[in-house]
Order: sequence, then C-alpha cells, then structure tokens
Amino acid sequence: MTSSEDTELFEAWQAGDAEAGNVLLGRYVEMLRRFFRTRVALGSEDLVQQTLLACSESAHRFRGESSFKTYLMAIAKGQLLMHLRGQGRRAHRIGALQRELEDLESPVPELTLWEEHGFISDALRRIPSELRQVLELHYWHERKIEEIARLTGVAPGTVKSRLARGRKLVRLQLERTARDGVPLRMDRPDSSCSAM
Repeated sequence: MTSSEDTELFEAWQAGDAEAGNVLLGRYVEMLRRFFRTRVALGSEDLVQQTLLACSESAHRFRGESSFKTYLMAIAKGQLLMHLRGQGRRAHRIGALQRELEDLESPVPELTLWEEHGFISDALRRIPSELRQVLELHYWHERKIEEIARLTGVAPGTVKSRLARGRKLVRLQLERTARDGVPLRMDRPDSSCSAM
C-alpha cells in the first residue's frame, strides 16, 4: 500500500464513496490490532473499533499534511492514552460496584480479579441489553440516575430498578462462573503484553 493509494481512497471517501472508506480503513486493521495487543492485556479489539470509529467521525479534519497512516496512528495513540487514563478511574468504579454487590446476600470473590480476567465483561454481555446499558453508564461512565434517565428515555425509578436487577444478574453470572470451576487465583493473562 502506498501513500498515494491512500490519498486516492481518502478523497473518494470524502466525496461520498463509503466503500473507498471501508477499503482504506480495512488496510490498517491488522496494524492497529498489533499496536494495541502489545500495549494492553484486555480490550485491544475494542480499542481497534474505537479508533476506526473516531477516524470515521473526524475524517473531515484530515488535511493531508501527513500520511493517512500517520493520522490514523495519532488517533490510535489518543485512544490508548484515554484507555490507560481510564484504568485508574476504573479501579474506583469497580470498587463502587463491588460494594453494591457485597450488599446482596452471598459474597462474590475479589471483583478486581474478576475484571482482570474479563469475567465482569463476559457477565455483562450475558444480561439483557437495557440492564447492561444502565450498569455501564452508571459504573463505567459515572453518570447519575437522572442523566441516565435522560439518555435512555426512561423514568429515574426505572433506571434504579434496572440497576438493581442488573447487579443481581451480574452476580448470578459470576456465581455460575465460580461454580463451573474457573480458577480465581492466577496471574493476570497476557501480563507480558501490558507494558507500553
């Protein structure tokens, strides 16, 4: 792939040829995957998708002063930086979720460990989307009940109810994982890849 081919595809994309945009971005998917896999232990594919989306949304700002590859990598580095900054806040959010889960009847093993191994993300994927949405908005994006109600178009009482049901279902999924014999005390997966 050459810079001139990228420029032609980009110009066609800007002129309304969506397929040219798909081809152009598709050329760099594997490069983005390698970039993120060597820098984060979990969530590299999400970061690839976020980078592609951010590039699509900001493509009108690209003036061709650098190569498209350089532009795309600048976006990827920005996504990585936001992700790494979020890791510190994530510990706080996980702690908040853990305290609320502990208020339920039976204990759940160390929640930060569950998150490190992707079990919380997996549990969230297994619950209804309307419950997952409010949990993610509340714990991951730190939105208040009233704001979630505005964003989702439901009453604040419904948001509270969905939060409560969502926490219970996440807990059930984690308990099911524990019953299935998933080892809870092990080294973080792919820890060798987590360094910058």
